[in-house]
Amino acid sequence: MAREAAALTQRRLRAAVVTIVGRRGLASVTARSVAAEAGVNQALILYHFGTLGDLVAAAYRESVDEALERYREALASAHGLGEVLDAVEAELGTDRADGGAALMAQLLAAAGQDEALAKLARELLGEWRTVVGEALERAMVDSPVEGLVSPASVVEAALSGMLGTVLVDGAEPGALSGSFATLRELDRTLARFSRLPSPVRRGVRSVIAPKFAADAPNHPSR
Repeated sequence: MAREAAALTQRRLRAAVVTIVGRRGLASVTARSVAAEAGVNQALILYHFGTLGDLVAAAYRESVDEALERYREALASAHGLGEVLDAVEAELGTDRADGGAALMAQLLAAAGQDEALAKLARELLGEWRTVVGEALERAMVDSPVEGLVSPASVVEAALSGMLGTVLVDGAEPGALSGSFATLRELDRTLARFSRLPSPVRRGVRSVIAPKFAADAPNHPSR
C-alpha cells in the first residue's frame, strides 16, 4: 500500500511539472509551484526525487519515453523512406497537438543557460535519433540506393526539421510541412533512380558512390 501511494505521488509530481511547463513555461517550475499543482507537501519532492532538477528530468523522460513508444509502433510497419517520413511527420504532428513539442521547445530554450538541462536535451534527442535512425536503416537495406545515401544524414535532416518546428511553431505553424519538403524530394529522386535499368544504376553507383562516401557527414545514428 505504501509503495502504491509513493508511486502515485511520484506520478502526480511528474504530471505537475509537465502541466506547469505547458501552461507557463519551464522558468515557472519551482518546488512551491509543483507542490501546489500536485496537491502535496513540497518536502515530498526532495523525498522522492532528491532535487527539483531530478524531478524535472524524470518528468521529461516519462513524456519522451511515451512519445518514443508511439514512434516505435508507427515505424515498425514502415517500409521505404517515404513511409518512414510519413510516420515521423505524423508523430511530430501529434507531438505538436498534445503539447510534447512545446515541452521540448522549453527545454531547448533553457538549455543554453543550464548545463544540466543541456545534457538532458542531448540525451533525449539522442534517443529520438536512435529510434528514427534504426527505422531508416531498415528501410534502406537492400534498396537500390543503399550505400549512396547515409541513413544518419537523413536522420539529421529530420531532426533539424523537428527542432526547427518546435522552436518556431508558435510563429510559423506551417513549419512542420515545410521542413519535410526536401526529404520528400529526396524520396522522389530515389524512386526515379530505382526505376532505371540495372546497368544504368550500376554505372551511376560506380561513379558517385566514392564521392558520397567521402562527403558524407560523420553523424552517428545511434
